[in-house]
Amino acid sequence: MKNRFQITTERLTYLFGGVILLGSITSGILNPDKRWMEWHFSRLGEGGMLSAYIFNISLVIAAGLIFFIGRRLTDEITKIDNLPEKKLLRAKKIINRSFYLVTACLLVVAIFPFDQNQVIHNVFGYSMLFTFLYLCIFIARILPIFSHRYYIYGFEIIATTVICYTLFLAFKIITLLEVETILFSMLYIWLILFIKGIHYRSEPAMVTVVK
Repeated sequence: MKNRFQITTERLTYLFGGVILLGSITSGILNPDKRWMEWHFSRLGEGGMLSAYIFNISLVIAAGLIFFIGRRLTDEITKIDNLPEKKLLRAKKIINRSFYLVTACLLVVAIFPFDQNQVIHNVFGYSMLFTFLYLCIFIARILPIFSHRYYIYGFEIIATTVICYTLFLAFKIITLLEVETILFSMLYIWLILFIKGIHYRSEPAMVTVVK
């Protein structure tokens, strides 16, 4: 019988989302300059105020959580049945490096707020996005254990990313904050489904995924 208070990978993922959400909301409420709502989330981390410290500390905590999520996922991948060992090792390496990269990006974004070094902040901020988009595109080749609907959802994220940035960059119809909110929400759902799929397949008694 499993311990109901066991810290699972899925619970770590919920904690990760909760830390980001709580840090952003608290920082947004305390930030005296409400113009950040017209710009993007990164503006919450600038200015050296209490609200900025809260936001940046939440990113550091989130980085630690995503690191441990990546470690747990790579351990679970090695327990998946019905896939060649060579493919599992390749998947483990790619996913491991991807989550380590996201960890590093979150730390750098927190250490270098937007107002201190926009170039470094943006490079590492967008590197996080591109890392997840890369997984969305190639996960069917990297780890072919998920349902067809899951792979379709990944490409829906890609299409949404193109549409959102077109509306923002070309037409100025939406703000970057709205773009970030939409994409983070979709990628967070993708991540939860990703973790559930790997956990399901790594269970000893389970060898197939519901299509």
